[in-house]
Amino acid sequence: MRLIPTARVPDGAELGRDVLIGRADGIPLLRAGVRVTQRYRDRLLSAGINAIYVEDDESEGIIPEPIVSEETRAIATRAIATAYRETQSALTSGTPLGPGTLQTLTEVIERILREIDESGGVALALSDLLCADAYTFQHSIDVTALGLLLAQHLFREQGWIDYDGVRRFSRIDERLSELGLGLLLHDIGKLAIPISILNKPGKLTAAEWEVMKTHPRAGVDLLRGDTWSPLVKAVVLRHHERCDGSGYPDGKVGSEIHEMALIAAIADVYDAVTSERVYAPARPACDGVQAIMQGAGTLFDAEIAAVFARVVAPYPPGVEIEVSDGRRGIVVSVPNQALDRPVVRILDGPGSPCEVSLLRNPSLRIAGWDPVPAAAAA
Repeated sequence: MRLIPTARVPDGAELGRDVLIGRADGIPLLRAGVRVTQRYRDRLLSAGINAIYVEDDESEGIIPEPIVSEETRAIATRAIATAYRETQSALTSGTPLGPGTLQTLTEVIERILREIDESGGVALALSDLLCADAYTFQHSIDVTALGLLLAQHLFREQGWIDYDGVRRFSRIDERLSELGLGLLLHDIGKLAIPISILNKPGKLTAAEWEVMKTHPRAGVDLLRGDTWSPLVKAVVLRHHERCDGSGYPDGKVGSEIHEMALIAAIADVYDAVTSERVYAPARPACDGVQAIMQGAGTLFDAEIAAVFARVVAPYPPGVEIEVSDGRRGIVVSVPNQALDRPVVRILDGPGSPCEVSLLRNPSLRIAGWDPVPAAAAA
């Protein structure tokens, strides 16, 4: 299958993946396998779905495997929806979120960690097709998956930093579980933000932005008490802090920001850039990768950004690209050792159709791709 702009999808094309609309029960707007008609195309575009996966002869055998399976995504969606409902009740009553949600969310994290292990440790496709209305829950799931993937590599290769600044290699699984809880709940404080601000399609006013910046602290207030560990709260409170002090809520700098929050910041920004939101269209994976690498060492921790560059593919399987010699193609597979040098199925021009490994043909590259080198960023 391949990812193509919705407006270009021909009548009769077979939808390759479900399109989600944010329902807590996980029921999609359209299911994989349906044949696209003008009515469906209009419906997708009106929902803000500007690209969809289709199955066709040119992309036969290409399988973009998301890091989170459909089954786990559905289970996680229900769990987060329940957590948000319980939090809304807690917000109304003025009580903290209770322990009942903890076990369910922990089981979700265990499922995601198992699937990360099975994925080979590289994010070739993070999410299913989403509309802006699906952002709240699906963003939490994708940020969790990416954050756990980054942390798994970082902790196993370099250890984690304890309270005294010492790197340790013990209790990594426990550490990952605590991080996962923080990632799943990182935006829980947005329940305290007025809907008119959260769903505003245009730029926020200065006053509205000040209100928006209160959501990390509101999230920690909802998690007060002994049920939620300080590590979970650190992720919720600090995921919008930036290494250069330009973040919020407190403008913390560098080592003042907890390592787990530094991981969350990268995962959060990447997924926000590549997701459909009410105020901004989704941008391709390559733009998300560039956003992180351009901020490495200033906005984002350089070591974590270097890990990110090694595990997130800028051009996942199924994406249409142009090769530097002008030929058009679809990414078939991505080598772990060079994520921006994929195997490409050439669709037109000399020798087509054929498959070309950019890794084995160094004179060729993806047109328009000018990455910030990971070594330089670090």
